[in-house]
Parts: sequence; structure tokens; C-alpha cells
Amino acid sequence: MKKLILVRHANALSAWEAKVESDRLRPLSPAGQEKAQHTAQALAKQGIHPEIIFTSPLVRATQTAAFLSKTLEAPVQPENILNGFASDNEVCEFLTAQFDTYHTVLAVGHNPNITYVGHLLFREVLPFAPGAFAIINMDDDLKPQLMFFGE
Repeated sequence: MKKLILVRHANALSAWEAKVESDRLRPLSPAGQEKAQHTAQALAKQGIHPEIIFTSPLVRATQTAAFLSKTLEAPVQPENILNGFASDNEVCEFLTAQFDTYHTVLAVGHNPNITYVGHLLFREVLPFAPGAFAIINMDDDLKPQLMFFGE
């Protein structure tokens, strides 16, 4: 079975709190670190074993991906297309193209992009809170099916 797992990064500090100059540099908050670990454990309980974790290059997403990688034992690859600024269609095309190489793909990104990508794929708008994830069956490219949504 081909599976796509969409994950919204965990809770991050504001740029002001983190004393960073750019939104790109915002790190996870202490609560976000706990949430990322919880998300990793929840995915492991779902039996998720991605072959690759694609992540936005923004710090809060790469930190979330690092927690997922450690627990799920998968390599991480930053991809600019997941930075929240690419079109939802472009992100869908990028992710679906990965199934030429992989069977289980995990992607860490940002809202509202993750929500819209989920809507394009499985025709449902879900509330992707920080650390939330969707597991999608991608066997039928024309009709992906939501298998699980949670935190």
C-alpha cells in the first residue's frame, strides 16, 4: 500500500520570543518539542514506517522532522516546496510524484498549506492543529483515501 502522511509542524515560539530576525528561524517551543515527540510516538503506534521524511526548510518544521526521524528511523530531506509558499497543486504534484520511488512518504509542512493539500487529495477540510497528522492511502492516484486523522 502507498501511504502519504501529512504532518503540520509542532508549536513554535514567536520570532520575538525566540529573538530571531525571521519567521524562517522560529524554533519549536518547549511544548512544541513535547508535541513533536508525541506525534512521533502516535505515528509509531499507527505502524507508520516512512522511507523518507520530506520537510519544509523552516526551523520549526526541520525540528519537528528530527523528532519524527529519530522515532520512526527514517531519513530527512528538506524541500523548499513544503515551505508554505508554493501552490497547493505544486505540493500535491511533488508529493504524488514521490510514489514512483517510495511506498510510504511523510511530509512536514505548514498551515494553511497542509490543510489545503489534504483537501485537494481527499476532499475534506480538517483542522490541522500543530503536530496533527493525516494518513492517506495513495493506491488510487485519482481518489486518495483518508485512513486516519489525529494528533
